[in-house]
Amino acid sequence: MTEDHYLREKIRQTLATDPHVGILNVRVQIEGKRIILYGEVSSPEKGEYARMVVQRQLPDFEVISELTPPIPPEAPPPEGPYVRIAAAGDLHYDALSRGKLRSHFQKLEGEADLLLLAGDLTDTGTAEEAAVLVEDLKELPIPIVAVLGNHDYHCNQVKEVHRLLEEAGVTVLEGDSTVVHCRELSIGIAGTKGFAGGFEGACGTVFGEPEMKHFIAHTEKVSSRLKETLLSLETDLKIALLHYAPIRETLAGERAEVFPFLGSYLLGKAIDEAGADLVVHGHAHHGRERGMTRGGIPVRNAAIPMLKKANLFYSLSPRAKKTHS
Repeated sequence: MTEDHYLREKIRQTLATDPHVGILNVRVQIEGKRIILYGEVSSPEKGEYARMVVQRQLPDFEVISELTPPIPPEAPPPEGPYVRIAAAGDLHYDALSRGKLRSHFQKLEGEADLLLLAGDLTDTGTAEEAAVLVEDLKELPIPIVAVLGNHDYHCNQVKEVHRLLEEAGVTVLEGDSTVVHCRELSIGIAGTKGFAGGFEGACGTVFGEPEMKHFIAHTEKVSSRLKETLLSLETDLKIALLHYAPIRETLAGERAEVFPFLGSYLLGKAIDEAGADLVVHGHAHHGRERGMTRGGIPVRNAAIPMLKKANLFYSLSPRAKKTHS
């Protein structure tokens, strides 16, 4: 057994036996002199107390808590009209992906009213890869709304990728919105790829070198545009569709060092200020599915590599104003 293994067991035992903590099933990640705690606690205060307990025990390490309160279980859809949503992100289609998700897409006709694609539709952003995806999406008889991801920008063929998807009937959003009507409801979807920058307490600012100012200014710009677009929607339901994450919660499981490159709190702030009923994003292959903004808006990470399945299903109702899976 390695030294790290003994250290992890020591930390778990400490947290399990401390009378003011009593946390079981904590996942401990050790990265050099950094310790990251993952799991569920009853309150943020308890998570911080657990971090302090470990920090006192191991003063030579930097201890980071990603311990978060559990999200309440979701109820079945309420009475009245609701929309059935399928969501998937990080499809990463390449030239050899023909047929990869076709059977899953074809089954959606009787299972969902709307398909949301949360970016990284292709692996390197070529027209050839987009054409393969289009073949698998072809003839799907429900509306498809998508945003692009960072992989879709890699080969500088964004216009061609966008054109191929639009010609196949996919509505591709970037700083704008669309309205879908189904089941007696109007569903407004505001979409943007989003961008990076980090989260409260560990985020970039518009300061220093021009490159850094430009980096964060871009995140500010797309976040501001997302807020404006959500505010402009006058629909029964409003959904924010992103690629980058708007909160830290759904990144839990990723290495802490890459959090600033996986999303920005500015996106979450914009959503809270404008209001929405659901947020869907991708990008975090090792994160977790469920979280919520500070304002209590449900956030869902639909990245296929994390889900280990083709998509997620949600029911969204204006009566409940919450999601159900």
